Amino acid sequence: LVSNTPLQYVIDEHDPDDLCIFQVDLFSAEGPLPKNLLGVAQREKDIRFSSRTRLNTDIFRQTQAIRQMMKRLLQKFPEELLTDEEHAALEKWSCDSSVTIAHLIYRQKNYEAHSKDYEFSRLSVNEHWKAGEDDVNFLLGQKDWINRTRPEEGVKVFDFRRKAKK
Repeated sequence: LVSNTPLQYVIDEHDPDDLCIFQVDLFSAEGPLPKNLLGVAQREKDIRFSSRTRLNTDIFRQTQAIRQMMKRLLQKFPEELLTDEEHAALEKWSCDSSVTIAHLIYRQKNYEAHSKDYEFSRLSVNEHWKAGEDDVNFLLGQKDWINRTRPEEGVKVFDFRRKAKK
């Protein structure tokens, strides 16, 4: 697995318009302290995969801020100080779009094991679908989500923490 949540692909393929992305993460960085070696293996996977998602989101947030700054600076910079190639390159990499990310994190059940990254039985898939539906409904009911505005800083991440049902 390279990325459980392929945020980079979505970002690379988008038009310069504003985006609203629902980022689903099947692994949570938060969890109980392991009590045995199987628990250690399970937490290691959770942390590894969720850290990758966070890293991608953090890098995108920084990159988007820089791209917006480039757009503002390009508008203020005297054109005669740049060659056509320099101006074209800056224009290509700059943008003024904003991105809203709804980060939905699956909260595992107590009975799930370290095999959750490859266990796709009908029961587990149905449970994951139901948990996702519950997470989306929870998100859509949050006041901060309902009253959100266009992000001024380029990227706004909504990360509502719904408690998992046991």
